[in-house]
Amino acid sequence: MNDEDLEDKLWKMLKRRRYLIVMDDVWSVGAYNDLKRIFPDDHNGSRILVTTRSRGLALEINPHREPHSLRALSEDESFRLLKMKVFNEEDCPKELVAVGKEIARQCRGLPLAIVAVAGILKMTEKSRNSWKKIANSLSSQVLNDPEAQGQSVLELSYQYLPEYLKPCFLYMGVLDKDKDILVSKLIQLWLAEGLIPKTQTKSFEDLAEEFLVELIDKSLVIVSRRRSNGKVKACRLQSLMLDFCKSKAKDANFFQLVTRCDDPYASFPSSDYGFEFDFYHHLRPVSFASYRLAVCLKQNQFLESRPSGLGTRSLVFFASTDSETRWPYDISFILHNFKLLRVLDFECIDVASFPVEIGLLIQLRYLAVGGYVTSIPQSLGNLRKLETLIVKGLRGKIILPNTIWCLTSLRHLHVKIHVAFNLDDEESENSSVLENLVSFSRLSLPCGQDAERILKRFPNLRKLSCIFYESQDSSTTFNQFPALDFLTHLESVKILYFGTPLNDGKFNLPSNLKKLTLSDFRLPWSHMSAIGRLPNLEVLKLQSGAFEGQIWEMKEGEFQRLRFLSLDTLDIVQWNASRDHLPTLERLVLQNCIDLEEIPMYLVDIPTLQMIEVNCCAQSVEESAIRIREECMDMGIDDIKVFIRSSDLTT
Repeated sequence: MNDEDLEDKLWKMLKRRRYLIVMDDVWSVGAYNDLKRIFPDDHNGSRILVTTRSRGLALEINPHREPHSLRALSEDESFRLLKMKVFNEEDCPKELVAVGKEIARQCRGLPLAIVAVAGILKMTEKSRNSWKKIANSLSSQVLNDPEAQGQSVLELSYQYLPEYLKPCFLYMGVLDKDKDILVSKLIQLWLAEGLIPKTQTKSFEDLAEEFLVELIDKSLVIVSRRRSNGKVKACRLQSLMLDFCKSKAKDANFFQLVTRCDDPYASFPSSDYGFEFDFYHHLRPVSFASYRLAVCLKQNQFLESRPSGLGTRSLVFFASTDSETRWPYDISFILHNFKLLRVLDFECIDVASFPVEIGLLIQLRYLAVGGYVTSIPQSLGNLRKLETLIVKGLRGKIILPNTIWCLTSLRHLHVKIHVAFNLDDEESENSSVLENLVSFSRLSLPCGQDAERILKRFPNLRKLSCIFYESQDSSTTFNQFPALDFLTHLESVKILYFGTPLNDGKFNLPSNLKKLTLSDFRLPWSHMSAIGRLPNLEVLKLQSGAFEGQIWEMKEGEFQRLRFLSLDTLDIVQWNASRDHLPTLERLVLQNCIDLEEIPMYLVDIPTLQMIEVNCCAQSVEESAIRIREECMDMGIDDIKVFIRSSDLTT
């Protein structure tokens, strides 16, 4: 679905309805006008609420009404917020009340400043002397301008960070264009930049997650989305925090942001956070000296400038926000002009093909490519230090070269459509093992022994997303689900199946598995027991006919540790269960199960249940979800959330 289709769908959905639209943190009238036109005005009391930090912008949007300016928090409100952030629901110790009020007062009623300083207090000793030092640090920077005082609080938060967290925080300014940051990408970049130290007891990825949680606990980073297992999927910086992060990164010469300005010859004038160039004027080659470059331009503007950077180690591109038609680019010159790169991310550029010259960048740790990629050159094998490879192809399946086995440092391999090995290649039989590979998606393999033979080359996989398809090999006696139990470190598996139903639907999955997603297997519900007996399974998602049959009869002793269950587009009619099943379930999601009659009422007896979500199911399913919530409330349990979205969009 493109933007025009989405706009049309949203306009039709809102037409003749009464709605409230909130547009948060708007920075330009143009952005507001572009969005406003897709909201129909039927004079029925619908409203658009706009928030912005610019009073002038608010008056431009609506010159006939005085904008509502948020007042600063009072001293009492400030202290209450500080207490809540530091102590949650516990009381503040009496000896800390006076100094705590002083700290809150010095935040000048700015919620962000209060939250930021609370992040410091949470991590410091809960003693009057420790808090007094922080109060003294704030009082030494008292400013008349509340916003400037807020900046001084953010500066103090940054100074209190451990040294190992400071570069991790600054790096978020490279990525975050006031949008969500995918944690998986952030961690892979931290790793490529050498920001995560090696330890004997933890993997790089686990330690990086701990670093991120520390930044979240210190209130410097906001969680925007969580995974089904509760871990952070995406995060972001609040806009003021983002401004501070970019300013701090500029002061530390941590990275250079490349945008636009009026004159490329005027000593390369600086913007707020980096350098701006106007590539509409007489172009000439541009040389950069910065260690890291974050490029946010129209694609042709930067590429036609023929840039170079002998000292540049990181080159990250962001897609332009304009509506320019995208077309394939030849970016091979970049590989000649930036030979010492450790990080190269041009996933947002539609390259004409995967450049053969990639083999020149022997220092690369992180490589992300996007565009009309149908094959990967053999020269990839020169990148012996490569840790992350991401390919966003636009044309079907991509075949990996046999030199992929030379990448012994590779930890993450992700192809956005799907990727396959040449099974006729002798290298795939006799190749070395990629012992460091921990995540792989989306791998396409035939069912049976060929799949097992390839997967055994990745003995330490922790996360796998793959497509299994029906084997066409005449020597294969029957179509069977590949054994995966030899992947003893595997924690997360997502599998889509193409082909006739398996002759043998027996699942051989590792006991360590925590998360499983299955699609299109069309197996009878009787095969579910092998999954239900997995001792560590916490998340199960069944999608698009993963199982078929009208009745799912759960068995005793299954799913004893399951926390999240999602049933999506299944033909199930009856779901029979008792209070002994799913004893640790926290979240249930039902979507497009149009034949399902109701949710088992036994869910009332699950003490861990937190949320039920019903999307596009029968009305009887919606009613059963509401009954479960009501019965829980009758028992004094009032924190269970029920979300319902009917197929006709009336709920």
